[in-house]
Amino acid sequence: MNNILIVDDTPQNLHLLVDLLTKYDYKVRPVPNGKLALSAAEINPPDLILLDVMMPDLNGYEVCKQLKTNPKTKDIPIIFISAGNEAVDKVKAFAIGGADYISKPFQIHEVLMRIKNQLVVKSLQKQLKAKNEQLRKTIIQLKESQKQEFESQQNLALAKITSGISQQINTPVAEINHTLDEIRQFGKATLQNIPFFLAQMSPQQQKYFTTLLKQAQDNQINPLLSDLARQELKNLIVAKLAKFKIKETAKIADVLIEMGFNEEIEDFLPLFASENYWEILDNASLIINLDKNVNNINDSTLKISKLISAFEDYAYHSYSKTPKRLANLENILEKALSSIAYVPPGVQIIKRYSPVSTINCYPKALQKAYFHLLQNAIEAIGTHGILTINLYQKQNHLMVDLIDTGASISQDLLDKLCDPFFTTKSAEGKAGLGLAIAKQIIEQHDGSIAVQLLSGKMTLPGNTKFTISLPM
Repeated sequence: MNNILIVDDTPQNLHLLVDLLTKYDYKVRPVPNGKLALSAAEINPPDLILLDVMMPDLNGYEVCKQLKTNPKTKDIPIIFISAGNEAVDKVKAFAIGGADYISKPFQIHEVLMRIKNQLVVKSLQKQLKAKNEQLRKTIIQLKESQKQEFESQQNLALAKITSGISQQINTPVAEINHTLDEIRQFGKATLQNIPFFLAQMSPQQQKYFTTLLKQAQDNQINPLLSDLARQELKNLIVAKLAKFKIKETAKIADVLIEMGFNEEIEDFLPLFASENYWEILDNASLIINLDKNVNNINDSTLKISKLISAFEDYAYHSYSKTPKRLANLENILEKALSSIAYVPPGVQIIKRYSPVSTINCYPKALQKAYFHLLQNAIEAIGTHGILTINLYQKQNHLMVDLIDTGASISQDLLDKLCDPFFTTKSAEGKAGLGLAIAKQIIEQHDGSIAVQLLSGKMTLPGNTKFTISLPM
């Protein structure tokens, strides 16, 4: 339950806001002046502050300045409430650290939406801060491990890894920051209009508005439409609108496509024929855009999480403090295979295990290496295909062949497969560290990984062959 501190010297306003926010499951603390507000925020920092500007002794601007200089309260979002509606008042409020500004007399829906908007932004900023701190600790861990174990050649690899991490992390972080800016602009520029246009709508228009929002949220948003596909869809929508003699067809079509609609818009044709249809469509689009922005942040945060997880994995396997021991390589392979979360039903796995000697190794590390290699092969195959696993002894080495029928890759990409951050699945949020981790572990065992594109003349089906060699 979010904790909100309300500061207003007018008892009627305090009672109104307390009753309203309590009804919507907010925990509310009302105080009648600025000095009590500073004390209350210091003792128990709230999630958000609603702050009246004009108060005796200590006005809202001064309260805000003091809150922003206190490390304990500086990150609390503050929404000013004031009877002043001049631009200079709003500029001053934002200049000293205010998050938003509501003019009196305020509308109930406006207050609720602005509060929700600021709480969403604060929550997302908190998540981003936590992820960045986790990443910072992981980088420190990696640097410490490299300092203890890596020689000059491995230190060179660390520089490459750190550079790769920086490049990989910058994209989702930039996306998050950009989206947060859009959310803030949305709250300041548009939310104040929503209560007014809601009151102007007829019951039928309100029904259209609600349905428009619901269907847009359920739509499969497709931002990857090609220019040609987008133009074809736009032409279909424009033709359908023109058939009903609706104006500004191209403009409406652009907004509907951005909201994820296809040409099935019959339910909304009466809406577009009404007088204030554009205001209704525009506000619906803005709300959907906020929802999309939040999803963008969630996606970017997930990418950071995956990257941190892969980076931690890489750091963990850069050295081992446990001694080697004798282990059965067949058992290690089976454990690695069983730890893969999902193997499509259409993927057939053929095992050809020859009796081999035990190997002196780090069993858990080798299991992790084979896990990444097996998972890569299964992902390359897709929903249908064959993975062949050969285990055999060749002179004084234990050999494992992984042959998959997945799509072939070009020869120029073959040598990059085990490079840190190289991936052919970037669109799926893959960090590109799995094969790099596998290679690192195998090389720690003085082994090697070779990749070969098959010609199709072999007795076993397959397009790509990984051969892992470990000395006995």
